[in-house]
Amino acid sequence: MSDLYSVIGEKGYSNLLADPQGADVISIPCKPGSGTISRGTLMYREATGMWSPAAAANVVNTNQLAVLNEDVDTGSAPASGTTAVAEDAAAYRAGCFVDGAVKLAAGAALTAAHKVILRMQGIVFDPMESTSTFDNYVTGS
Repeated sequence: MSDLYSVIGEKGYSNLLADPQGADVISIPCKPGSGTISRGTLMYREATGMWSPAAAANVVNTNQLAVLNEDVDTGSAPASGTTAVAEDAAAYRAGCFVDGAVKLAAGAALTAAHKVILRMQGIVFDPMESTSTFDNYVTGS
């Protein structure tokens, strides 16, 4: 059913990249049966060549890793004897991301050890600029 009523002009921003310079975009075939995978999820390449959401154990030097740049619906697991087709998705192979924007499978947070491994593959993090106010004066003594 279509959405008849909504707020016009409302926009939410979800920046992944802290610095768009040097971001390396690729297309990855997502393994069918992983459900809906959200943008910003860390993906790893399986031995089959298909990509799946990375759990903590998958973030290792020997796995090729990438950050998903769009929501993708990979569907449910195929029934026995049926064939499923992989959905291609845009992903970043390298880039400077907003710290906290990239997540593991099921939305789990990255640890410092994960970030070290990602840094070796060209995926680095930078804290988001704060919009809080501050006083720029000094009281003399």
